[in-house]
Amino acid sequence: MAHEILSVKLCQLDDEFGKLHSRIHLSESAGHEQLSREIELLSQECSEAGLALGEKLRLSKSEYASVLYAYYEKMEDLIREGCARLQALAAQRPEENASAEAKLLLAEYALDFAHQAADRALLISMDAIYTQLLIQDELERKET
Repeated sequence: MAHEILSVKLCQLDDEFGKLHSRIHLSESAGHEQLSREIELLSQECSEAGLALGEKLRLSKSEYASVLYAYYEKMEDLIREGCARLQALAAQRPEENASAEAKLLLAEYALDFAHQAADRALLISMDAIYTQLLIQDELERKET
């Protein structure tokens, strides 16, 4: 069962990374108005996805999900705090080039964090499959 669930999630992740890749390429050639609309749309999508994930965790009956939800809320708070601090820092350096350079650096690190999160998800997935295999082996030994 874990294989099917993880396969579905992996397909969803593939789709999202495909969209990410396309949107970055389109953004590089987009005009100001189009890019402004895309930023607004993606900002709304991110907010809705974050709320939906938080709500899904909050409403889950699993004890594991409630622990994840507590840490999810903390991460969201840290992200908001970090954004506010970075905006304050950018306001102290209003030079246009410095602001663009800082945002590009943030984008680069955000993609690095996404890569690290994907690797962590892979590790957790492999461990879940391994544990499931151990349980199946144990059940098979008990049946024989």
